[in-house]
Amino acid sequence: MASDLRALVILGLFSAAEAIQPSAPDPIAAPLRDLKWGQLNFLHTTDTHGWLAGHLQEPSYSADWGDYVSFATRMREIAESRGQDLLVIDTGDRVEGNGLYDSSEPKGLYISEILRQQHIDVLSSGNHELYKKNTSEAEFLKTVPNFQGHYLASNIDIFHPETGELVPLAPRSRKFTTEKQGIRVVSFGFLFDFTMNYNNTVVQPVEETVKERWFQEAIHDQEVDLFLVVGHVPVRSKEYDAIFRAIRVSHPDTPIQFFGGHYHIRDCARYDSNAYGLASGRFMETIGFMSIDGLSTKDNQLKPGHLTPIFERRYIDNNLFSFHHHTGLDWTTFPTEHGRKVSHLIQQSRSALQLDEIYGCIPKTLWMSRSPYNAQDSIYSWLQKKVLPDMLSNETRQGKPAFAIVNTGAIRFDLFKGQFTRDSAFIVSPFTSGFRYLKDIPYDKAALVLEVLNKQPKIFTATRDLTDSLPWALATPEQAAYGNGFGTSRVRRDDPILNMPMDQKPMFSNADSRLEVIPGYTTADDLGVDGDDTVHSTIGFYQIPNCINALTFDTGSAVPESVDLVYIDFIEPYVALAAKFAALDIDVPQESDVYMPSITLTDLIVDWVKANWACAA
Repeated sequence: MASDLRALVILGLFSAAEAIQPSAPDPIAAPLRDLKWGQLNFLHTTDTHGWLAGHLQEPSYSADWGDYVSFATRMREIAESRGQDLLVIDTGDRVEGNGLYDSSEPKGLYISEILRQQHIDVLSSGNHELYKKNTSEAEFLKTVPNFQGHYLASNIDIFHPETGELVPLAPRSRKFTTEKQGIRVVSFGFLFDFTMNYNNTVVQPVEETVKERWFQEAIHDQEVDLFLVVGHVPVRSKEYDAIFRAIRVSHPDTPIQFFGGHYHIRDCARYDSNAYGLASGRFMETIGFMSIDGLSTKDNQLKPGHLTPIFERRYIDNNLFSFHHHTGLDWTTFPTEHGRKVSHLIQQSRSALQLDEIYGCIPKTLWMSRSPYNAQDSIYSWLQKKVLPDMLSNETRQGKPAFAIVNTGAIRFDLFKGQFTRDSAFIVSPFTSGFRYLKDIPYDKAALVLEVLNKQPKIFTATRDLTDSLPWALATPEQAAYGNGFGTSRVRRDDPILNMPMDQKPMFSNADSRLEVIPGYTTADDLGVDGDDTVHSTIGFYQIPNCINALTFDTGSAVPESVDLVYIDFIEPYVALAAKFAALDIDVPQESDVYMPSITLTDLIVDWVKANWACAA
C-alpha cells in the first residue's frame, strides 16, 4: 500500500490534470459581494473533516483542495501586488467524516500528502485528531513535520511514540513578521477544554494555560502589532474569553485576531473594537476571508488609540464561480499548475479507494435538519422506522424487543437523491462506534433514559461534578451552537422565531421571495448581515433532539413489559448517568454487553440500502 501511495504522489505531482473533480457539478452563477482588502488578509478553513474532494452533489461547494491551492496562490499574488500580506489559516478537525480519510487502511493514508500541498501559515489541532492513539501519533509524526514551525499546540502534549516522554504536540507559539507590511505577529494554537482524548495525549484547560510562564512572557512582549489566536475553539466560548482577558491585561489596545471552529457554523464575534473572531463553517463549504486595516507595523508605530483598526470578513462559498470572481480570473487563467496536480492527486486517491463504488440508489433526499425529525424526508425518521428495526438483531436474544437509542450526532450529513456510494457511507456516518445493551430493562425505565438524554444538559446541570468529563455533544456540533444561542450561520440571534417552542417549529424565518437566488447560508453576525459572499435565499431548519429511539420488535399496540436497552457505545457515559436519573440500579459499564459484534451504525445503513434501494438496471 505504501508503494501505491508513493506512485500516486508521483503521478499526481508530475502529470497534467484538470482542476476540480470530474464528477463535481459546475457552480451556479449567483450575485456576489466583493471582498474588502486590508493591510493584512487571511484565508481560513476549519472542520474540513476529509472533504478535500469538495462536494460532488452540491454545486455551491464543488471546488476541491487543488482549487483552493490555486485560489490561495492567486489571492497571495493580488495581496503582494498591492503591497499587502495574506496568511492562510486552518483550525483543525481535518480528519473523520469523508471516505477520502476514513476508507483507507490505515485511515488517512492519502490525506496527509494532499493537505501538505497547501501553504498554511498557522494551523492547530482539533478534537478529532486526538480521539484515537494512531490519529494523534499521525499528527505528531506526519502533519506537524509537514508544516514545520507553522503547526502550533499551545495546550496539547503527547507521550512521544518512541521515548514515552510527555512533550508538546507542536510548538506553543510563534512570532513572525509579515513580508510586505512588516507586521509583527505573535501567534498561538489552542484546543477547547477537551476531555475525551485518548490517554496518549494531555489537553490542558485553557484557563490554566494562560497562567503558564511561557504564555505570560509571550503576551508581555511589547514589540508586537497583532496577536493571532488560532484554535479549534468556538469563537464565543469561555476559552477564548479567557485568552482575550489575559492579553488585555498587558495589551489594552493591541489588535487581536481570533480564528475558531468546532461548531461547524459561520460566525464572527466582536470582543472589543480591536479584537474579533472568525469561524468559517465546515466540510469545505466555506473559505473564510478576514482583513484588517489600520495596524501598526515595525516601521510605522502608531500610538495606542491613534487609529482604530478596521476588521472586515466574508464567507466565501467554496466553488469556482466565487474563486474566479474574487481573483478576476477565469477557467483558463485561474488554475495554477500546482493546483491542477493536487486535484489530480485527489482523483487518483479516490480511485484507489474505490469511493465511487455504488451500493444503491436513494429515491429521495433525506435531510438532517431541513425537515422535522419525524417527517418522511428526515434521515432520522428513516433510521427510526426502517434501518434500526430492520437491521438490529442479536441471535442470543431472539424474540426480545430492543429499545434502541442513537444520538443524532452519529449522523453527519444529508443523504442526497441518487447514487449511494462507498464515499456516501462514510459521509453520512463515519464513526466506528458499535452497539452495547443492557438486558431486560423495564420499558418505562428505558423510555425515561431517552427522556433524560433529550433534556440534557439542563437536567444534568445540578450534578455537574458527575459530568465534567462528558463532552456534551450528543447532537451535531451545529445543534450545540444553536442550543447556546449561537445559530448565526442561518438566522439572526435576535430573530423572534428562536423564542418559539422547540417541538417541530422552524428555527429560521422564510426566504425573501423577491430574491431569485439559490438557497444557502444567510449569516448574521457581530459585523452585520452582509458577510456571505454569495447572496442566498434562506433555508429553513428545524431543531432535532439529542437522541432518537426505535423499537425493533413489532408488539402491535401493546407496550412490552421489558426490553433490551441498546445504544451506541460512544454515548455510554451519558446512558450511565441517565440510568441513575431513571432510578435504574445498574452499573452500566459493568453490566452492559456487546449487542452486535463488529457491527457499526454505518454497516447497518449500507446493508439496508443494498437490500432495499438497489439501482434500476
